[in-house]
Amino acid sequence: MIPKKPHKDEDLSLLLSLYAYAEEIEFNHNKNYKSFCDISENMSCTKVFNSRYGKGFGIFNEKSIFAQPNSFFGIVFYSLVATLSFFQSPLAVNGSLILIITSNFTCLYFAYILFFILQDLCIICISNYIVNVLNLVFIVKKYKAVELYKKEFGCITMYREKSNID
Repeated sequence: MIPKKPHKDEDLSLLLSLYAYAEEIEFNHNKNYKSFCDISENMSCTKVFNSRYGKGFGIFNEKSIFAQPNSFFGIVFYSLVATLSFFQSPLAVNGSLILIITSNFTCLYFAYILFFILQDLCIICISNYIVNVLNLVFIVKKYKAVELYKKEFGCITMYREKSNID
C-alpha cells in the first residue's frame, strides 16, 4: 500500500491563476494588448480582469491592501490547496475540503458577476469554475476514503489506499 498521489486539478487551477495574473500584468504594461481569449466584445478575459470586480473580489476599494488582482489570491489559494493535497492526514483532507467548498461558493459569486453584471464570457474564468467543480468531486472522494479508513481502523493520522500495482 502506498500514499495516494494528489490530483492534478489543483495544479491546473494554479496554472490558470498564474496565466490570468500574467495577462493582467501584460495588459497593465501595454493597454493595446489583446489576449487570445479576447474573442469579441462580450467574450473577453481582459475586460473581466480589468473590471472593478477583477481586483479585491470587487468588494475592497482601491486603497485597500486587498485590492490585488483576484488571480493573485488564486495563486496563493491554489498553492495552499496543492500543498495540502500532498498530505493524507484527516486534518489536511478536512482543510482541503473546506477550502475547495469555499472556492466553489466563490465561483458562484464570480459566475453571477460574469454573466449578469458584466455580461461577458471569460474562457479562463469558466475553465477555472469547471476545474473547481472537479476539485470538489475529487476531494469529496478523498474525504470519504479517509472517513471509511477511520471507521475501519479507528482514529488515524494518515490513511493509505491500495495501489493499482498490488
